[in-house]
Amino acid sequence: MNIRVMCMAVVAVWLWLPVQAMKVNNLRCEYLDAGGCVHTTLPPRLSWTLDAANQRGAVQSAYQILAASSPEKLKPGSADLWDSGKVPSAATCQIEFGGRPLDSFETCYWTVRVWDKDGKPGPWGKTSWWTTGILCPDDWNGARWIAFKPTGRWASEWAAHKSRELPHMGTSGPIRSYQELDLWEIFDSVKPSYDAAPLLRKEFEVPSGIKSAKLYICGLGYFEAWINGCRVGNDVLNPAWTAFDNTSLYCTYDVTGMLNKGAVNAIGVMLGRGQLNPLCNDAWGLYKSSWVSQPKLIALLRMVDGDGNVTYTVTDSSWKTAEGPVVFDDTRLGEIYDARREQPGWDSPRFDDTDWTAASIVNWPMSALKAQMLPHIRRQEPYVPVRRIDRPDGVTLFDIGQNIAGWARVRVKGPRGARVLVEYCELPSDTVLVKNLHPARLQMSAAVADRHYASFHDATTEVRQQNAYILKGSGVEEFECRFSYKGFQFVRITADTGVVVLRVDGVPVHTDLRSAGMFECSDTVANRLQRMARITMLNNMMGLPTDCPHREKQGWTADGYFTTEAAIYNFDMAQFYAKWMRDLAATQTVSGGLCTVAPSTGYDADVSITWPAAMLYISANLYDFYGDRRLLKELYEPMRRFAEHARSHEIKGKPGHMAEVLGDWVSPADSILPSLRGSSILAPPEGVITYAASTYYSILRHLSRIASLTGMERDTAYYNDWAARVKRDFNAAYLNSDEAAYYGDRPTGYRLAPNVVALYEKLVPDSMSDAVKTKFLKELASGGYKMKTGFLGTRAMMKWLPEHDAEAAWRAATQPEYPGWGYMVANGANTMWEDWAACASINHMPYCLISEYFYRHLAGIKIAHNNTGSPEIEISPSTVDGLQWAYGLYNSMYGPVESRWQREGADVVFNITVPPNCTAIVKLPLAVDGTRVTESGTDAARAQGVAYVGNSGTTAIYRIVSGKYRFRIHNAN
Repeated sequence: MNIRVMCMAVVAVWLWLPVQAMKVNNLRCEYLDAGGCVHTTLPPRLSWTLDAANQRGAVQSAYQILAASSPEKLKPGSADLWDSGKVPSAATCQIEFGGRPLDSFETCYWTVRVWDKDGKPGPWGKTSWWTTGILCPDDWNGARWIAFKPTGRWASEWAAHKSRELPHMGTSGPIRSYQELDLWEIFDSVKPSYDAAPLLRKEFEVPSGIKSAKLYICGLGYFEAWINGCRVGNDVLNPAWTAFDNTSLYCTYDVTGMLNKGAVNAIGVMLGRGQLNPLCNDAWGLYKSSWVSQPKLIALLRMVDGDGNVTYTVTDSSWKTAEGPVVFDDTRLGEIYDARREQPGWDSPRFDDTDWTAASIVNWPMSALKAQMLPHIRRQEPYVPVRRIDRPDGVTLFDIGQNIAGWARVRVKGPRGARVLVEYCELPSDTVLVKNLHPARLQMSAAVADRHYASFHDATTEVRQQNAYILKGSGVEEFECRFSYKGFQFVRITADTGVVVLRVDGVPVHTDLRSAGMFECSDTVANRLQRMARITMLNNMMGLPTDCPHREKQGWTADGYFTTEAAIYNFDMAQFYAKWMRDLAATQTVSGGLCTVAPSTGYDADVSITWPAAMLYISANLYDFYGDRRLLKELYEPMRRFAEHARSHEIKGKPGHMAEVLGDWVSPADSILPSLRGSSILAPPEGVITYAASTYYSILRHLSRIASLTGMERDTAYYNDWAARVKRDFNAAYLNSDEAAYYGDRPTGYRLAPNVVALYEKLVPDSMSDAVKTKFLKELASGGYKMKTGFLGTRAMMKWLPEHDAEAAWRAATQPEYPGWGYMVANGANTMWEDWAACASINHMPYCLISEYFYRHLAGIKIAHNNTGSPEIEISPSTVDGLQWAYGLYNSMYGPVESRWQREGADVVFNITVPPNCTAIVKLPLAVDGTRVTESGTDAARAQGVAYVGNSGTTAIYRIVSGKYRFRIHNAN
């Protein structure tokens, strides 16, 4: 082929590409993939993405949705559930199903096609479907909650246990969260023993003509289920933790292939305590929650034959129950599995259950049952230990090389009745395992008094993490946890004589979130931090975002909102966070206050406004990233009540002063002190009430915006005026105009945190803005760009600073000295620490917020929805000194947004992808005003799909339509 023919072919292809019909992909209902169980009494919301073969300016001008009760009816003229007709609209997400209200157990098949900007229709998308859950209590068809014992008997025994235990809290008594007893000692100290984890079973017949079968099941606190001896599902630690008496989540499984049709079948369920019935008398009072009760089960197996006839098997008093081999289980203290108590075949047909007793019917709110629509918790790829140390005393130590949440899978061989104790620690005070251990970790005087010194009682978390196993003596035996998880990198195994430890693997366990993005760059420290952030966030995604996987395992609200946007850039978080916001709403008191953790026992109700402001922040984040206006409407009234309740935190006679118990948490000391507890300041020296006052203002500004988004415009001005008064009082209380600085309620020198919080929250008066900014940047630089801030100050720092001084933000993010992220990397961290000195938890979420900085500023990907619900994308990378390139990908609701920049000699090249149906503002940093910019070799202002907006100093601004672009800044320095 000669050159002329080749050129003609290229031109022909270029002319042909723009007229290709748009295709639809990723059809989802309520953010769920095909086959998801949807539980909502409102019209389900549909979404899809567009594939336009990388055309520039691809726009959807209309769509048509078909929905039918069977795949055969899914065509125009036959769709019996909904045919939207051709709808002129560019919308591709949050589209409400327009058919009749669906009943429980219905399956809705659906597809969509779209028209492009020229009116050309594309092909129908691949058929997707969802099923409706059990939408009202009557549809459980007589299923009852069942348990091991009658309620009265269980309650009496529980009260007797607590009367013996609670007087000894804080002493050497058993069943405490902070103690040195090993698990055998704990178990032996409780007489009589607590009930073992119950087994429940039922045999039933399956008609021969069954075509489909679904199991709807909720076992509280945790459950595992089997049908005919085979495990149902591959998930663990189900269901997700909620305020169980307010919401109990049931799981749905298609079990059609597990049934023996035309024969007797059996279903078996094992129940764990979870957070429904914790044994540990912990400091947070979980043992006295309003929902505390014995483990319980409700289930419905729905079988449909070819003629549409339905057969049900439900939980009732015909089920049989017995104690199982898990003889002790607690989310904090651990669990003991006695393999000698196994009953082979208990979950299969024709098992002799003569000695089993009838299950007891128990009361529990049926109205609380909702489908678990967030992803389930699952095991992930195991870690093989990088080191094994066999000690002469028979103790075996393992280092799996990575701090994870989960448990050890242990393979052993030994005599019947031999015992194995497995202990876990994220960083033991043991110089054999951890070289160059900082003196602060050695515990000093605490180490001397600790009989488990240099072992696995990690005094930094004050929790001893364990599980144990008793062998049945039948060759090689393998065990792992069922109803508790740990936070750890190191494993210690102590076994009786005759036991051989054959293998140990570290099994990560977390909510199985879909990856939504990736970031990498030319800097090894930043890449290490990005990996640490992803792993740490996943370690703490356990049906809710926890603070840490070892000590508290609770949904601390500020810990969650510090990292919400970082999590959304990395993972698909829509259903996960929506569930958690409902958990938080369930903590609301009569006065309107919220708890600092969710779910909560109520011990922390009304004590803070800074932490539970998460309800407004995270709900707004879900709107910005996913366009989810429905959650804002649902929670508007709880938000409004919370804001009104915040008035009660105002200190009488002191305008601008707000009562608070939490502030700039773990604000660092000036240096790492030799004493562990002196290395961080839990309450910063400037006090905490200034942070409550700034949050008060932020709450009102957010509520004003949310009012506008939810059709409550009449409230917008009200909250704006209220916020203005709070701002006035704040500045009167904390701003020193002569010094252009903010101070707390306690006298200190200049502190970074209160000043950057005031800057970020826009509390600084316009007349003082430049002076306060200049002062802050000078103080930050003079301090070596060290992160002398705790949780709140660091969040404000990495949101405000990159917008005002990109180079300073980069230096603060990576400088290697204490305190800072670079210091973590330099000291071997593989997960994020709770504090900058690693003197508390070293698997904590808040400082994962650095990942948001990587995506939003280094890659420059910003996305939000405006008041009309349309997406607004901005690409504005920070080409900071010291970086040669950076790449970010975020899979938005509209498709992938990509940004990659790299230096090529003196030039900088930017490769950008904007998904179909979207436009973006692109802001490119110029060396000097007027530097030449091209796009794919053409002057950028004249390139296809590019519109020049103007220059702002040394930034060139363009608006681009969808497609792929290659901008080059020529001769940049």
